[in-house]
Amino acid sequence: MKTTGPDKLHVTVMLTARSDGFECRPYILLKNKRPIKEIVTKFKNTLHLCWAGRTFFNDDLTSEYLQMIVGSSMFGKRLLALDSYRCHISDATKKQLKKLQIDTAVIPGGCTKFIQAPDVYWNAPFKAKVRHFYENWMLHGEKSYTKSGNMRAPSMEVYLKWIVDAWDQLSKDLIIKLFKGCGLTNNLDGSEDCKIHCFRSDGPIQTGQELLKQARTNADISGTRELTGIQQLDINAERNEKDEDIDASLDFYQ
Repeated sequence: MKTTGPDKLHVTVMLTARSDGFECRPYILLKNKRPIKEIVTKFKNTLHLCWAGRTFFNDDLTSEYLQMIVGSSMFGKRLLALDSYRCHISDATKKQLKKLQIDTAVIPGGCTKFIQAPDVYWNAPFKAKVRHFYENWMLHGEKSYTKSGNMRAPSMEVYLKWIVDAWDQLSKDLIIKLFKGCGLTNNLDGSEDCKIHCFRSDGPIQTGQELLKQARTNADISGTRELTGIQQLDINAERNEKDEDIDASLDFYQ
């Protein structure tokens, strides 16, 4: 059977974006162990290529990803939302996150389809774009063949360009929207609860807004009771501490 060899073409793409709409460079795991100079030169400003010889993350690769893509910061606080894949919650990863001064929000297993931004918002359009590029290449792209007549798979330069273009075509507005849609950057007063994706009237948790409102009310009542039990309280000091927390910038990543 003639084939383009897609079973031999497998890369892993880690996509990361920031709550202000900024799209970080895609982090690519390649099966090749030896870097290809021409590829490195062509994509050095658009992709971070990891010539790992494997397409599955481990602790070491996760640590490199955190250093190269998220990095360290001397200003403000940062929160990185991750799923509960084993190397995202390992002790080695936790140490690296602490070193980089990054807090994390771990999405519980089975909940990514509800509140993890990539699953809810960008995975489908990103993969659809790549699929579109592939189908267009099949129809109109330049191809080569083996001696037995089988069509070769697209070159690394071609499919890496698909990744770059598919990621670039996701709009900044979509990136900002997804952080609201997954409850990460919403106003704490409840005014933006309606923007949470899974709480919509046609969503899977239609009573979610009301439950969240009740939980917020209960938390306020509990906080009030705790304060009334304190005999001596420096109100000014408490206010200053809160102001400092508000002034510190907080970047959210997915």
